[in-house]
Amino acid sequence: MPAKLKLKLKLKLSLPPDVIYKRLVEHMNEAVWMGDEHERTVYANPKFCEIMGYTLKEMLGRESYEFWDEESAKRVKNVNLTKRKKGISSSYEGNLLTKDGRKIPVLLSGTPLPDGGTIGIMTNLTELKKKEEAEKILGSAVQYATDAIVIFDNKGRINTWNKGAKIIFGYKKEEMMNAKLEKVFPKDSIKNLLQHSSVLYNLELKGLHKNKRPIDISATLTPIFSEDKKTTAYCLLIARDITNQTKFEEELTMKYQKLKEINNKFGIIRRQMDYIFEILDLLKSHSDPKTIADFIVSSIIMLTRVDACVLRRYNSQKDTLEFIAGFGVDESWKGKASLRYNKSLIEKAVLQKTPLKIIDVTKEPRYHSAYLAKKHNLCSLLLIPLQFKGKLVGSLSLYSSPQKKLEIFENEFIEKYAKLVEVAVGTMF
Repeated sequence: MPAKLKLKLKLKLSLPPDVIYKRLVEHMNEAVWMGDEHERTVYANPKFCEIMGYTLKEMLGRESYEFWDEESAKRVKNVNLTKRKKGISSSYEGNLLTKDGRKIPVLLSGTPLPDGGTIGIMTNLTELKKKEEAEKILGSAVQYATDAIVIFDNKGRINTWNKGAKIIFGYKKEEMMNAKLEKVFPKDSIKNLLQHSSVLYNLELKGLHKNKRPIDISATLTPIFSEDKKTTAYCLLIARDITNQTKFEEELTMKYQKLKEINNKFGIIRRQMDYIFEILDLLKSHSDPKTIADFIVSSIIMLTRVDACVLRRYNSQKDTLEFIAGFGVDESWKGKASLRYNKSLIEKAVLQKTPLKIIDVTKEPRYHSAYLAKKHNLCSLLLIPLQFKGKLVGSLSLYSSPQKKLEIFENEFIEKYAKLVEVAVGTMF
């Protein structure tokens, strides 16, 4: 060891213990406070002064309780009257109250001194609390997300199952923790998922609901690597149910395919005339009302290229509009099978003596099925009141998606076609 270093070390070791202790305390990263037997401040290290925003001179002689928020001050006082007076050390959390009124969460370790005083060492928990709060928010976001969020290990065993997964697949969290992923996905699909070491977007999978109903899933798969970053330890799957969307897309594909075929073969004018004559033939042959109603909504779909159509009849005894036929909507729409006429949009259309045109039904206060409209990706509405011999007999609702919301208002023929529908509904019911 060099002579200069030996001399320097010797000088350090020759310092009195109280000087060494003072230097240690002054350079600690933790805040240190000391008080006498009456809890009056006799010393605070630079870290404590920095946290509190006071100078040491401003704090000397003040009781420790002044440096805590109300709840923490009560806790400190209670500990001082019980454990501290008995010479017992303790550790607990509290909130320091700074000079400018901010609360600083800390972990306090208090120890009684031989002269009856107290020394407190405080660790600032601000960053830890922020991290805990962020983790809490993230945890809540994961658990209550409407998309399914599933984490599984490299053996396909599940260790995270949120509320969205329960909604989509029907299984509760306690039913799926540590269960195999093959409970909701085919084995071949799982094997394929576990082989990927990169993020996969828009991954389409076939799932299985608890009630054995097949589900179409669109998912994002993210591998989570082990510490060596060479092997996949877990996989994060974020999925949504696109079963209705897939079915809807299939219906649209079929509808537009038929529409294309008809356009190519006959032309618009010819098709319009064909539907008029076909309704007249159905009425003339005394076909059952359901057949005629179904034909009406189907023909409107073909004539207008709208995404959905609903036909209702007016029940004068109940003053309601009853669902009798629809196209482009699923069974959930029938939950609104009966609608009150009073103060409804159809009443508004009758009073205005003209069809009602609404650009976005989700922003219309009188429209009470915004949730269903969003579910079916419907936006614009053309609402036509059907009147026969001066009396309301029903209504015709035409819907289109946001992508083509204005097309629904550009077909002049449909209002003329509705005149024939008025006759059909008026004579059928």
